[in-house]
Amino acid sequence: MTSTILLAVIAASALGAGIRCELDDKEANRPMPNKGDHGLRNEKFKPVVPWPHVEGVEVDLESIRRKNKAKNELHHHGGGDNKQQNIIQRQYLTFKPQTFVYRDPVLRPGVLGNFEPKEPEPHGVAGGPGEEAKPYVLGPDYKESIQASIKEFGFNMVASDMISLDRSVNDLRQEECKYWHYDDNLLTSSVVIVFHNEGWSTLMRTVHSVIKRTPRKYLAEIVLIDDFSNKAHLKERLDEYIKQWNGLVKVFRNERREGLIQARSIGAQKAKLGQVLVYLDAHCEVGINWYAPLIAPISNDRTTCTVPLIDVIDGNTYKIVPQGGGDEDGFARGAWDWSMLWKRVPLTKREKEGRKTKTEPYR
Repeated sequence: MTSTILLAVIAASALGAGIRCELDDKEANRPMPNKGDHGLRNEKFKPVVPWPHVEGVEVDLESIRRKNKAKNELHHHGGGDNKQQNIIQRQYLTFKPQTFVYRDPVLRPGVLGNFEPKEPEPHGVAGGPGEEAKPYVLGPDYKESIQASIKEFGFNMVASDMISLDRSVNDLRQEECKYWHYDDNLLTSSVVIVFHNEGWSTLMRTVHSVIKRTPRKYLAEIVLIDDFSNKAHLKERLDEYIKQWNGLVKVFRNERREGLIQARSIGAQKAKLGQVLVYLDAHCEVGINWYAPLIAPISNDRTTCTVPLIDVIDGNTYKIVPQGGGDEDGFARGAWDWSMLWKRVPLTKREKEGRKTKTEPYR
């Protein structure tokens, strides 16, 4: 059930799903989107299961604060009633209990899971560079251009631009992961991706991987938030390129630099269709059968927030390898120490003894 999401620095997503991210160093290909199950039609998106019933009124608290501030200043200068100052208005959203009952994931050893692909993943370009996440090493003739791209984007964009946007990836999951069976009535998702002056191929490979490896009925939309980029390829070229997906992929541009977390909050406001928000970095690739392990715990309990196992994409060669640290199975939690250094803390012996299966999610 473990999935791998390869992300660069921090991801808010799933446990046991698969995503990979360029970590080490920060128009060649333009394949069309995968058809078949991922065929994109200009139809109104419908959720697999109904939205939860909501009671109450959603309130824009920021607008209320501004309104009250203006009133308070008016009363202050006009000698108004002091009781009108510092008024805080609060209204809450309340959710009724779920009426939909989800079946817990079931492990059936030897029986391929219902979300697992039945055939090997097709290559983006048969025998092409970087397929199956194999390292792609360029010769010394490219040294200067590689160094320039790393300086500008943080990664070896020369190699990235030569690798298919629809490339195949290796499967780094535990063998047991392939035999988990999930309820088909999963919640749908809006995938939010924030970028600032990102390289073209690393950003588009993220988008392509989500479309290629996500069952279409669960993928409501991909929301791209441009955090005030000034690169030419992220303007009109991007607007034209995403038209091939008929509205599935949308881009919104901030009018000033907001920073990652505020930009992700803006993405939450712009996302309208999905029942779950999934945040991905702008230079990652989701792994095989990443979606169900990530979303199933949330479908069962909407108060759950899931985080994936995060593997690593080498920023020079684009080889994908497991993240280091953790216990003998690679399981760990992320944590900061008092120096604000990121650590991987292995599961405790006591916690592991209470686990029924090797690959079930952990707290």
